[in-house]
Amino acid sequence: MNRVILFFSSAFGAGYIKYAPGTFGTLVGVLLWVLFVPSMYMFQILLLLAILIISVLFSSLAEEIYRKKDDQRIVIDEVAGLCFSVAFLPKTFVFLLLGFLLFRLIDIKKPFFFKNVQKVKGGFGVTIDDIIAGIFVNVILHFVKFAFY
Repeated sequence: MNRVILFFSSAFGAGYIKYAPGTFGTLVGVLLWVLFVPSMYMFQILLLLAILIISVLFSSLAEEIYRKKDDQRIVIDEVAGLCFSVAFLPKTFVFLLLGFLLFRLIDIKKPFFFKNVQKVKGGFGVTIDDIIAGIFVNVILHFVKFAFY
């Protein structure tokens, strides 16, 4: 069972890449979004709820296995954050690229209060800063869409 938890919490092993595991986890999120998420908003809402729950659950379980708070191998939260970044937007290269780049920038720099929410214990603490960053990016990208489309 531990292998299953670690497989999913590492976004299919991306978290085990030595350099920039969060970036590779985010790329897994892009790939999953492109391949499996239809443009129907209702389906996207259900998917966002599911990935939030899955990320919190698997992050919590992985933390117990690793015995470390927010271990760098846990990157399912980056997948979740990316999904929130590009939800309800056109599935174009430009929006996916901007979503990826802005999400990584905000996730790495952790502006505003983002770093403080990570202090929450368990998988919710692991995931919530990425969800907030994703929502922040999504708002920015909706302004871009409004301005240029």
